Amino acid sequence: MSDGWTWEFLWPDTELDLEPQFAGQIKERAQELLRAAETLYIAGDRYEGGSVSDTAYVAGGMFDYLITPRLLKLVVVSVSAY
Repeated sequence: MSDGWTWEFLWPDTELDLEPQFAGQIKERAQELLRAAETLYIAGDRYEGGSVSDTAYVAGGMFDYLITPRLLKLVVVSVSAY
């Protein structure tokens, strides 16, 4: 992302176990969430709050994520396909 924001899976091999279309949906939504985080949060050391967690729903499943503004990172912590 433009201001140094990045995203990743908590478990690096998670993407290998996902259907390609489902993984693509997660990547697309994670990018959208990062764009929102860039706008909503004061970045880096100036941020005085804690991390924010939530659930995002995509075609074929959902994923839980954690936004850590002090680290400029979104971490996908769990993925559920249905």
